[in-house]
Amino acid sequence: MGKSKKQIEQLLSSILETSSIEDEEVLLHLLGGIKDKQQGIHRRYINAALHMVGEFRKDSSEVRIPITPVIHNTIKVPHGGIIATIVDAAMGGLASRSVAPGFNVVTTNLNINYIATTYNEELIARGSFIHKGRRTLVMECVVEDETGKKLATATGSFFVIERRT
Repeated sequence: MGKSKKQIEQLLSSILETSSIEDEEVLLHLLGGIKDKQQGIHRRYINAALHMVGEFRKDSSEVRIPITPVIHNTIKVPHGGIIATIVDAAMGGLASRSVAPGFNVVTTNLNINYIATTYNEELIARGSFIHKGRRTLVMECVVEDETGKKLATATGSFFVIERRT
């Protein structure tokens, strides 16, 4: 067994000795995400850690993440930075799928208006285009919970770049 594996086992053992039910729920969530990444369900660790799923159509996208203690802020509601992450994933994922082969996009501007918060079960970000240019894309996004409660609106600008190999 390698040094890292031993450190992981020791750390897990130490955490589990004094863990709360919430600690165990978070650990299970994060470890499940890593397992999903190993199985190819997710390509990126951030998506795996958040259990992010997305659906991308020609002109719109929908990205979802479960609301769990993993994404809570100090008042036990979804952290604004997590909302920014799901917004960027919905808009950036759609933008990157719209450019020519051999190209990708990077976010150049992200503006979010936080409207409300939720104690419900899921964050849903829906992205769409405002402008589709050859070098820049301008997007918009609405974030709701599963009941349809609007939590945030956002706009973003994306610059088209050559894909790195």
